[in-house]
Amino acid sequence: MMKTVNDCKRVVLAGGEGCRVVYCEKCNVAEIEIGAMSLRLENHAFHSVAEMIQEAAARLAIYSANQSHHQLTTSTNNVH
Repeated sequence: MMKTVNDCKRVVLAGGEGCRVVYCEKCNVAEIEIGAMSLRLENHAFHSVAEMIQEAAARLAIYSANQSHHQLTTSTNNVH
């Protein structure tokens, strides 16, 4: 027998309207909803994606800090 949406027990883990993560206890699936797009992931896949996003966010922060530092030192060197 196929599960229907009514069979699911969905819990909002994070976010709000337009961007959130919902978990279905019965299906054991996390669903990432961004606007009209949603991505359903089994637990292990969700954790892999979460780790990848955390790593990317950390590297982006480092990259942005380096860019800001580079712009600051470049503009400072041009002052007479």
